[in-house]
Amino acid sequence: MQEIELAYDRTQFTFPIPDSKKVLTLLPKPMRALGNPEQTFLNKLESPLGTPPLSDLVKKNPTRILIIIPDHTRIAGVNRALPWLLDALNRHGIPDEKITALMALGSHSHPDDKTIRNVIGDAYDRIKLELHDPEGPFTDYGTTSWGTPVQINARLAESDLIILYSSCVHHYFAGYGGGRKLIMPGVATLGSTASNHALTFYESEKHGGGRNPDVYSGSLNGNPVHEDMLEAAKMVLKGKAHFAIVTVMNPEKEFGYFLTGGIDESHRLACAVVDEHNMVDLPFGKADLVLASAGGYPKDLTFVQAHKSMDNAARALNPGGTMLLMMACSNGYGNPAVNEFASYDLETIKRKLHEHYVVNGQTVYALKEKTAKFNIIAMTELDGEFLDKVNITQAVDVNHAMELISDSVDKSEVIYHIPHGDTTVPRI
Repeated sequence: MQEIELAYDRTQFTFPIPDSKKVLTLLPKPMRALGNPEQTFLNKLESPLGTPPLSDLVKKNPTRILIIIPDHTRIAGVNRALPWLLDALNRHGIPDEKITALMALGSHSHPDDKTIRNVIGDAYDRIKLELHDPEGPFTDYGTTSWGTPVQINARLAESDLIILYSSCVHHYFAGYGGGRKLIMPGVATLGSTASNHALTFYESEKHGGGRNPDVYSGSLNGNPVHEDMLEAAKMVLKGKAHFAIVTVMNPEKEFGYFLTGGIDESHRLACAVVDEHNMVDLPFGKADLVLASAGGYPKDLTFVQAHKSMDNAARALNPGGTMLLMMACSNGYGNPAVNEFASYDLETIKRKLHEHYVVNGQTVYALKEKTAKFNIIAMTELDGEFLDKVNITQAVDVNHAMELISDSVDKSEVIYHIPHGDTTVPRI
């Protein structure tokens, strides 16, 4: 028997597959961890693209520096890189007292104190940290050409220098995470986020009112969600001293790259790196069976996060094919709208989102598109009632999962094994 390993929360489970079956593991291209990540990080602060070096930006002696960081659902090495950044600012004459970190929660729930400490490491005892509140004080910057109101956390307008730290991965409708996404939706109001995310769909019934085909993982040019995010970020940062740092992490959660500079320039470089390493070809075309993991903790912490891996893995499946997905979702749905929309069919969801866009309502739409096209089985802590509503079959353990996929194993000529669904994007 072949033994196939898949991560689930903080555990690895093994699935036995007959030796007679051709199992192909799809993995990102190996990304070597930086030998001296701290020195590389510091060097990149002084060799950015599209902005002056960080040392030049702090020569004006800003009194209010804001560092925007991703939240606990992102793998970005903040606990290591943020103290390096603080030390660098100290060496340039900026004391910790002048620095505030803002966690870009978007519409995500607030993490507990232990989780926050884990995210920011030693910086916890050094600087003030604020958690973004999408209903809190905001500054109105106007409206994008796409019609999105740009209402952003008031802390940005009050700051003299904004440093944005993010990680870049593929994202199923923004094209890629990181960069401009720290601002929209990271520190935006719910209304702004809803307006931006609504661009996932066509406005009118002229095109069936469904998902825009330019909105998908790996898409930037022509993707209205991305273009609107970027336009909003540029509106916020116009005339404001800012510096963007984007990292690309390898599957072992180590630093592979640091890209720095303007918010668009640094992000596009990171996107190219992500494509080079995480886009994978399907040597035998699409398969009838895919065994995948959302990547384990924290990528399977909530359904909203785990769904991104499901979306990636589905790119390797033939219509009517079967996917086994490991997604613990120990923190539940990730947003109340997921359960709220679960009862509706696709047409009803589409109509409701046209009438009033709800963040993560479209996540359920994208999910139900897949469950209508594929047979999806999941090991998960999500409740059975929800899974029934969205047409996902629950496997209670490895043995039960093997029973559920046994027919597919017997009939499949090729089985794709995707252990890192969060970072592996089959090329279409």
